[in-house]
Amino acid sequence: MQLEYWLGLGSIAFFVLFVLVVCSLYYFFMFDDPNTSDLPIDPDNFANPKLLQFISITIAPGGILAAVAFILSKYYGSKKIGTMLIIDGLILLAGMAFAQTLIGNIAEPYITDSVLILPPLFMGLSIPVFVFGIRLMKVRKPRPKKEYF
Repeated sequence: MQLEYWLGLGSIAFFVLFVLVVCSLYYFFMFDDPNTSDLPIDPDNFANPKLLQFISITIAPGGILAAVAFILSKYYGSKKIGTMLIIDGLILLAGMAFAQTLIGNIAEPYITDSVLILPPLFMGLSIPVFVFGIRLMKVRKPRPKKEYF
């Protein structure tokens, strides 16, 4: 397999990882009561650094891998890479839509601006990933020039 296929598969793995860690963090916020918890957690200063950490560890490298795969294959087009980018967008859109449904059940001390903004922000960022995937699927390979003389 070519390099861009492996980059596309890596981006899918990072996108899935991002959705899983955000949903697991939101589940933690739902079932943890900071007043009765044995964990030494300051709810005012817990959600924002964790979400920024998850963004920098998972979705940033996944986005870079997807962008490099797109750049490597944008001139000749590739249905496989385009499909992988569309899958990336679907994973991100569906996962963040699910995370948005979890926000209503999160304990009040954990509700911060970043908790509220993260799912709609990344749902919006999944749209360009779709567009780039569709663009790759529509690119036709250039016909070789024939030399008659």
